[in-house]
Formats: sequence, structure tokens, C-alpha cells
Amino acid sequence: MSSDPFISSLSPRPTTDDFDALLEVRTWRLESLRILRLLGELDVSTAPRVRAILDKVVSAPHEPMVIVDLTQLTFIASAGVGLLVEIRRRVGERGGRLIVILAPGSSPRRLFDLTGMRDYFEVAESLREAVGVLKRAEGDLARRGGTGEMP
Repeated sequence: MSSDPFISSLSPRPTTDDFDALLEVRTWRLESLRILRLLGELDVSTAPRVRAILDKVVSAPHEPMVIVDLTQLTFIASAGVGLLVEIRRRVGERGGRLIVILAPGSSPRRLFDLTGMRDYFEVAESLREAVGVLKRAEGDLARRGGTGEMP
């Protein structure tokens, strides 16, 4: 566990399977935010499990505020990229926000850089940064009366 008190205060819990040979998915809620941390490989065999989890998050009766932490992802295939693109679109249609966390120098970060996907996704380098961005956005929305419209 991290020595950062912020990260240590979060209590991720593995989803249905404690550990899959290729991918472990940890999910947790921080107030209205939903956070998913993917550990391992996101490919054609593991994407359906991640899709099922994200479908529940995106289908919730509120504007989804989602963080997908890819800092522990060692490999991402086109099926994983396609899944992230699909979820980003669906979150946007519901008026929510999706932030992807990419570790500097990681394989997913290089893929996002090379393909121009960093321009399509809102990206952070740490969980602390991503949470801060979404919490500020929620505060701004509350100050505007929760309408989602700009003043």
C-alpha cells in the first residue's frame, strides 16, 4: 500500500474475481467518484470483464464521474483502447467526465502519445491529480446550482 495518506485512505476492493491470471480490477467509490484501477493486461480476453464493470458505473442514475487508473497496466491491446473510447463516449453522453491516469514512461502512456489519444481523453498522471480535477468540477457545478450549464 502507498505511504501517501490520501491514497492509503482509499480502500479499493477487488471485483468479482480476486485475481485473474491476466488482469486484476480494483474498484472503489470516493463520495460520488468511481475509480477503477486495472493491473495487468487489457486485451480481447479481459476487456469484457472491464466492460461489464464500467457498464454498471455508466448506467447509474447520476452523471458518471469516473477515473480509470492505468498506471499498473502492463499491456493494452486494441480491444482495450476500443473499450476506453466507447466508455468515454457514453460517459460524455450522460454529462459525466472520465479521466484516465497514465504513468509517465509506461506502455499505455506511449500508446496514447503515439496514437494521439491523449488529445481525445482527459489524462492525469496520478490519482491525487485526477480526484482533485473531478472534485473541483463537482464544486463548480454545485455553485452554478447543479444545472450543468455555464453561468
